[in-house]
Amino acid sequence: MSTHNQDVSLECEVAVVGGGVMGSSAAHYLAEAGRDTVLIDQFPLPHSRGSSGGHTRITRLANYGHPALTAIMKDSFDQWLQLEHQSGVRLFRPAPLLAVGLNSSENSAPALDNVKASIHASGGTPEALDVATTNQRFRTSFPSNYKAVVDPSAGVLMADKCLKALQNLFINNGGRVLDGWPVTSIIPGKTVELRGPKGRVRAQAVVLCPGPWAGTLLDSLGVQLPVRTEKIGVYYWKVRDSKTPAFTFIDLSRPENHFYALPDYEYPGYMKVCYHAGPQTDPDERDKVDMSAIQRKAEEYVKNFFPCLEPKPSVVESCMYTVTPDESFVLDRHPLHHNLVFGAGFSGTGFKIAPACGKALARMAMGLQPQLDFSPFGFSRFNRSKL
Repeated sequence: MSTHNQDVSLECEVAVVGGGVMGSSAAHYLAEAGRDTVLIDQFPLPHSRGSSGGHTRITRLANYGHPALTAIMKDSFDQWLQLEHQSGVRLFRPAPLLAVGLNSSENSAPALDNVKASIHASGGTPEALDVATTNQRFRTSFPSNYKAVVDPSAGVLMADKCLKALQNLFINNGGRVLDGWPVTSIIPGKTVELRGPKGRVRAQAVVLCPGPWAGTLLDSLGVQLPVRTEKIGVYYWKVRDSKTPAFTFIDLSRPENHFYALPDYEYPGYMKVCYHAGPQTDPDERDKVDMSAIQRKAEEYVKNFFPCLEPKPSVVESCMYTVTPDESFVLDRHPLHHNLVFGAGFSGTGFKIAPACGKALARMAMGLQPQLDFSPFGFSRFNRSKL
């Protein structure tokens, strides 16, 4: 059910603030565990103003980030397949991941080693490729100082369908949705009170997954999370080489050259190639931001390395990232109010790990410990609380 009343007064066991993939995942696992849960979002659902909009996201076993992510990614990979079975909706489509890097780079050589090791650790079989084989198979044009690793188990999550499936499962388990309902203040206590212009909600515990609005919301609770919000250009390029296979892609050659790509599963005949960074942006003012420099960078990249695509994008969209200084997310309890838990700062890589993170947040809201090791992703590593 969805509630739009102007004067809402609700009580529940757990309230989840944020109806993106993280909040919807946490809400699903709470309802599945029998908790009376309300999922709250400031906009009518579905919407594209946060970080969970759009049709596709990469999922993979390959991990080039913190080592603790390997188990989290594997668990989420398996859970997405389970959610596909539960919902009866096709959420995953296979598309091997091509990860490239420079032969002699201080950055990409260890990253590609980590990619191979993580695939092995998760039960997969990575494939190392020389650049000639890479270019022939994937219709790319990387120079001779590049090398590649393929994760054959990778694929694409149909993001909009994933989000809808989580919310439908949540509702089917008795969950309530309160959308078009901004939260303007949170009053901590044994019972937490959420207030907004349309009423109030009281809950024994609250899960906060506010996406690009995390910095402002958490700061109001005394938690200074050092995040920046970035607008990301999402570009779709017409495929001009009919022999181009369906594959996902990431370039690990250097931090400032982090491009990624997905096959034409959104707009048939148009591959998605994007730059994994963008200008700092107020999430409420995102449409005013000039993205011309980012688009030029993407056009130059496609021109150099993807001759299989037309050199100019045919479709231009956007997304929002919430980025921490170390580009790893934060998942933790409030330092003083342990019935407030939060997940934020997923730095553009959160969708694939949403099931594991959502289950961890749900368990924390129920007073339990996560089943996986999330300790490297605690808030204390930034030590900026005003409390």
